[in-house]
Amino acid sequence: MAKFAIGEQVDNVADDHEGGKVVAVFSTVDGKFRYAVDTEGYGALQFFAEEKLVVHAKPATPQVA
Repeated sequence: MAKFAIGEQVDNVADDHEGGKVVAVFSTVDGKFRYAVDTEGYGALQFFAEEKLVVHAKPATPQVA
């Protein structure tokens, strides 16, 4: 089963946590997954192996006293 879903925001751990949105998920012949990610600022899709991605860290919400 794929670790990330279409529409999920992810970061590339290998490249300064560059982020984007998963737009497609592909399985390889050896049972691993690759992801097409619409990376911000490039205007093109980039493809990543599952181990190169993490869920996008959401900024902490301020605490209201």
